[in-house]
Amino acid sequence: MVNPEQAEIVKYIFAEVLSGKGTQKVADDLNQMGIPTKRGARWTATTIRGILKNEKYTGDAILQKTYTDSRFNKRTNYGEKNKYLIENHHEAIISHEVFEAVEAALNQRAKEKGIEKRNNKYQNRYSFSGKIICSECGSTFKRRIHSSGARKYVAWCCSKHLKQITECSMQFIRDEDIKKAFVTMMNKLIFGRKLILQPLLEALRGMNKSDNLSRIQELEKQIEKNAEQRELLVKLMAKGYLEPALFNRENNELQMEANNYMEQKEALIHALNGELSKVQEVSNLIKFTNKAEMLSDFNDQLFNDYVEKIIVFSRVEIGFILKCGITLRERM
Repeated sequence: MVNPEQAEIVKYIFAEVLSGKGTQKVADDLNQMGIPTKRGARWTATTIRGILKNEKYTGDAILQKTYTDSRFNKRTNYGEKNKYLIENHHEAIISHEVFEAVEAALNQRAKEKGIEKRNNKYQNRYSFSGKIICSECGSTFKRRIHSSGARKYVAWCCSKHLKQITECSMQFIRDEDIKKAFVTMMNKLIFGRKLILQPLLEALRGMNKSDNLSRIQELEKQIEKNAEQRELLVKLMAKGYLEPALFNRENNELQMEANNYMEQKEALIHALNGELSKVQEVSNLIKFTNKAEMLSDFNDQLFNDYVEKIIVFSRVEIGFILKCGITLRERM
């Protein structure tokens, strides 16, 4: 027998998804309204998807969706065993037409996100996924499908803004606008490489040859001197010229000093390697811009080769943080 209250919730879920809402948004709305699940728990996107894929709400029943293997373990039936459909098994809450329309919408959304149906893992990530950062709250942007009349387009939205609009006011930006801005930015680099990239390369090379290298050399001398002092302490201790307590105190101080020198040296080497890496990135970019013709279309490979992150300053201005260490702003 159908529970009227639960039936209304099921109808609401199907209607919301058909209106264009994602499963996470529907779950968030139900939680915000204070409506618990059948078991009294909070709603999740997984719970919503489970309802949307359950044929029992159409009045049908599929038998043997799970089976027990030879070791008595319960398993989901992905085709290993026959399944049996019994139509009009019980009273329906949702029509077959609505159920099929929702299934088509979910399949389309999964296709757009590059999700494999069975294991629910991303198969082909988009170039911008995880790389767009909100300047207001620091959250990453999520890919969404927006509608403008009959036309649909891809947009990127701040995840915090989506979850709680009062915590971040940053609005969405269009996928096509980001791509156009990237093309403009790359064309500026191609045209003005001698004014932008060459001075950056010379500055980075100058940094490599100066402060860090000389500081590393100074630390190596101090580490060597520290080692000689500890060796002398050991000799004095061995000959009985030092009390054990004094030896331990002096040796511990020298050891702490040596550790400090080593940490500084490692940090400088790390920084130096970072600068060398940036030198290589700038060199690669210069090689590309020297040979490249002006771009007319967005290129995924070029974006992944040279861009580390995108920072969104507003709906009309973004910054491309390049792997070589510079950030170039573009208006959209």
